[in-house]
Formats: sequence, C-alpha cells, structure tokens
Amino acid sequence: MDNHQINTISYGERIDTDVNTMVDGMFELFDDFCDLALSRIYNLTHGMSNGFDFDALFPEEISRFKVTWIICLSELMFFSMKDQPKLKYLKAHFREIMNLEAQERALQTFIKQALIRIPKVIEEDKDFVQNEIFSAPTENRESDEPRNRGLGPRLAKLILENAFGQNQLLKPIYNDIRKVVEVEFNNAYGHCSISCSKFNIV
Repeated sequence: MDNHQINTISYGERIDTDVNTMVDGMFELFDDFCDLALSRIYNLTHGMSNGFDFDALFPEEISRFKVTWIICLSELMFFSMKDQPKLKYLKAHFREIMNLEAQERALQTFIKQALIRIPKVIEEDKDFVQNEIFSAPTENRESDEPRNRGLGPRLAKLILENAFGQNQLLKPIYNDIRKVVEVEFNNAYGHCSISCSKFNIV
C-alpha cells in the first residue's frame, strides 16, 4: 500500500467520465448525505414531549429540505469545477433533472427560485470566493450566537429554514437541529468536494 500510495487522495489521478454519469453520481452522492442528515434529525425528536415522532417532519418539508440540500451542494461543486471544459453541459443536464424533480414534487416555483438564489449566495461570499473559507469559528461570540461563521453555516441555515422554519412541532429542538444540519452539511461538502475533484468530464 505504501509503495502505491493508495491511501492518499492523489492515488489514481483523475478518472474520465461523461456528463450523464457524473450528474447521476452527484445526485446519488448528495442524496445519501441528505438522508444521513435527515436520519439524525429524526433521532433528535426523542427530545420532544411525546418522544420519537416520525410524523413531526411533513413530506413537503422533507422534499424542500432535499432539493435545497442537493442544489446547494451541486452549486458548490460547480463553483469548484471551473476548470472543467464540459461544465456548461453538466449544469444544463443537472438543471434538466431538477426540473423533472420539480414536476414530480410540485415544487416548480420553489426550485426555480432556489436555482437563482443559491449561486448568488455563494458568489457574494468573499471569504469563500477569495480565501476558500467555508466555515470558521466565530470569534468573540456572544452565548446566543452561532459557533461558526461562513458560507457553510449560512447555506445550512438556508436549507433548514426553507424546510422546517415554520414547523411548530420542532420548536423545542430547533436549535439542536440547526447544529446537526450545519455539521452534516459541512461533512457532506468536504466528502463531495474530494469525490467530484477526482473526475474529468469528457
């Protein structure tokens, strides 16, 4: 193993793939990490007055959580793929799939707005664009302020508020959910960045 450096990120260099395969893989990867985050949110419902409640998360809220999560991760990946000659085609195919998702979930307006808003949120974050800071500890914070600052926590908050912000059942555990979503989204971003960087789209 040491001779082949199979334990390092550089092992094997980049792998060639096509647009359709890349988009399918991205959707599957992002969705897996989303399911992990949702599973952890469900686990937090044990802290509610009636204990575990799988009905506390409504289907339409889960749909909004999933599509916002996937769009956020995809736009972050697209931002880091500027060296990919086929990026334009990758984005076009991704948005084609998202439009199909929108029709199936009856979220056409929601997804259309998210596809406009989220890239702007990313591009306007100077710490991320100029310094590649995704999440950093908040300095000199008050006790009621978030532990971390940056694009990662901002997008995690956006995902959470768009999905569960109006859910009154989750109020007692909302702050705990916020922390979980932030951690899981940061985790997903790190893993997905490494995975997507290993491919050449041809």
